[in-house]
Amino acid sequence: MKKEFLIGIVGIIVVVLFITSCVPQKVYVCPDGSQVLNANNCRIAKEEELEDTPVDEEIEEQEQEQEEVEEIEEVEEEEEEPEPEEQIPVDKDLSEEAQALFDKSAKVNNIRYYFVPTPDFLPEDLYYATREKMRITLETKVRFTQDDSYDTIYLNSVGKTAVAYCEDRDNDVCPDWDKTFDVEYKDYYIDTPFVWIDMIATAELTGRTKRINMRNAVEASFTRNGYPGTMFADSFFGVPMEVTYRGETIEFREMIINQQIDEDFTHQPK
Repeated sequence: MKKEFLIGIVGIIVVVLFITSCVPQKVYVCPDGSQVLNANNCRIAKEEELEDTPVDEEIEEQEQEQEEVEEIEEVEEEEEEPEPEEQIPVDKDLSEEAQALFDKSAKVNNIRYYFVPTPDFLPEDLYYATREKMRITLETKVRFTQDDSYDTIYLNSVGKTAVAYCEDRDNDVCPDWDKTFDVEYKDYYIDTPFVWIDMIATAELTGRTKRINMRNAVEASFTRNGYPGTMFADSFFGVPMEVTYRGETIEFREMIINQQIDEDFTHQPK
């Protein structure tokens, strides 16, 4: 009796399992194509995807911006400082009176002056200039160490070269008179009065005059590189003493013309 009962129970279990296996289970297909038994799993996956995607995109944008910044910095590092303006022949169209004024500069051999980049500045560095050479005596020495400094720069506009020396006569200040220092031409070059005359394309006298450093000066309007300007030039030697150009006024102050000197604007052995 017991044996028949057990056989009946086992038979019922087998039938139930068979029926269960035959009942189809509901499967959900998620937006990403995956199949799950519970639709909530799709929702969670979708939320995680929505949360992760902006983060990934933000990281990519930050990396791209960083790369762009680095590229800009590299370009800025490679950019060089502008070179002094190349002096090229200028087609001149000067009035008869202006031409006569600037022709007087032909009798000028050298000029000594303080270059003042704006009238608000006090004279500092002293310049000596010919048409091809320039010597600059610095008001303040450029010092590297206690015994290593320079106070005088020599420039040559033909080869665009520059060299510096320490030329103070005091041995304690300049222990090595003949030691040379290589300096950048563009760091010290400025247009001399000779260059200003060479670079103007048109000019005519305005009729205005004034006294500058005890010298009579006449005003001329001019153009250079297509830009207008005015200058006051020495009435006897025809060299500019004050120039207003592109919003700036520069002065060649305390000018001495044709100073008697024994050297040719080159460093002299002590």
